[in-house]
Amino acid sequence: MINTEKAREEFKRVFPFTEVCTQYIARYNTKSGKEIALERDRSEALYVWLQRFDTQIEGIKVKNEKFPGKPYDRKQTRNSNLNDKNSPKLKQGNKVWYLEIENIDALKELLAWYARI
Repeated sequence: MINTEKAREEFKRVFPFTEVCTQYIARYNTKSGKEIALERDRSEALYVWLQRFDTQIEGIKVKNEKFPGKPYDRKQTRNSNLNDKNSPKLKQGNKVWYLEIENIDALKELLAWYARI
């Protein structure tokens, strides 16, 4: 399993100087303005919120209890730290993906892909 501090190092490497942190999330921005947020308070696995996702990347599970395998609908509630102040593009009212990352290689592939879109 990946710990969140190791994951934050990867995020900062790919999206330098864009980190915005709360106690519970760390949000980053791509050059094209997309947001991606890491849940910092989870120890059982690594969880990420983002605007788009390529379901072909291996080692990643889409997490959505209401609609398994699908992105969160605009009306679905989510982490309260995804709000106007911390992450306006990931807050409720927007379609977002919630992912569980299984290993460091999957995280690296996801971040590289997300940086390109």
